[in-house]
Amino acid sequence: MSDGAELYLKVAGQGPVCMLLHGGPGQGSMSTEKMGADKLEQFLTMVYVDQRGSGKSPDAQNYHLDRVVQDFEEVRQTLGVDKLCLIAHSFGGILAVDYAKRYPQHVSELILANISLHFLSPENSRMQIDLANRLLGRTVVSVADDADAATLAKARDEARAALMKSGQGYRFLTETPDSIRAMSEIDGSYERSQGYGNAIFDQRDTYPEYWIDHAPATVEIAQPVLVITSSKDYAVGPDEYKRFRFPDQKTVVIDGGHISYYENNKEFVAAIREFMAGRKQ
Repeated sequence: MSDGAELYLKVAGQGPVCMLLHGGPGQGSMSTEKMGADKLEQFLTMVYVDQRGSGKSPDAQNYHLDRVVQDFEEVRQTLGVDKLCLIAHSFGGILAVDYAKRYPQHVSELILANISLHFLSPENSRMQIDLANRLLGRTVVSVADDADAATLAKARDEARAALMKSGQGYRFLTETPDSIRAMSEIDGSYERSQGYGNAIFDQRDTYPEYWIDHAPATVEIAQPVLVITSSKDYAVGPDEYKRFRFPDQKTVVIDGGHISYYENNKEFVAAIREFMAGRKQ
């Protein structure tokens, strides 16, 4: 990259160019690719990028949002394509929306799967607190009706810790631990950089731009958007997509949890295939 950072990049498939913006932050693209995104290579040229300080990309000095998004723009330039599709999962939604705001002339479509645009969403915090209380059969954490976002986030973290201690931490992501095991097996098969995620969570004062609500910016995105959401996704919330205001938005709700590309890959791929086919008409 122009600031000296190095990124892992893999290109595979055929058809329109689509850059994968993985979640985490700091997850890396390999597990997303191997657990189902590679099926998209049948009709898309998939560009797998490990964000700086993530996966196979080494740690860097600067993790500011504008710099990470500039990385994607420099990758586009390196590929020599004028426009590309962005496909984002989970945290990657923040990156996709910001890229589309900064470089609208280079975005053809956005495909947003199980994304959240606000780390501190009060609605999401209450949902996770309620889930933990329900699964544990007792009130682990209670919060006032008028609790602010910071108080709710702290209570949410306590609820998640209690569920983790009970051995049910996976329930925020999925109903069964199978998908978590599959992901952990892949992520644990190589030495994975985690500097990006560590920086965002451990240095909030340094990187405040990640902690604001990015949903209001969706009204500015003119490109066609496919939102894929899951009925039992308690990581970001099954209703999170209702806060989005993309002018040209299509929403597909599929059964399952947060890792939709693995849990319900057939419907996941079909939704994207239909969306992209409609774009050719």
